[in-house]
Amino acid sequence: MCRGVKVTDHTGTEKHIVFPHPQAALPIQHANGKTKWIRWGNNLEEKEGGFFIGGWARQASLEQGKWDKLKPEPVDLIVDEFLSRDPERNAHWIDIPAGHVIKGIIATHHDERRVYVITTEPPEEYAWMEDRWPLIAPLQQ
Repeated sequence: MCRGVKVTDHTGTEKHIVFPHPQAALPIQHANGKTKWIRWGNNLEEKEGGFFIGGWARQASLEQGKWDKLKPEPVDLIVDEFLSRDPERNAHWIDIPAGHVIKGIIATHHDERRVYVITTEPPEEYAWMEDRWPLIAPLQQ
């Protein structure tokens, strides 16, 4: 599962963003090529608010319509690496291949928007680590 990300900004500074930090936000690439930061999910401190708790959306639950009430919009998360943990809770930073992105959704409740990472089954070589994995796909130009 994607528990955090590393991002290198336009100045060359590396940022580490970890969920469920209350101020965690993820970089979204807009169609115009600009990057916007949107708050990541709903942490455990927020019991109310209309958003699902957590920072992830199973691909199957999206396909089943469980997210429809939050008007999910597909987005590309532009990150360099993501954090996963093995069963012993050891951290593993996984590179995102060049030209690829993590797929996400923007969920909307009233006028507020949050981003969630879409998860799916892990690749075979990482199945020992987690049962959910971020959906990684080529960047569409």
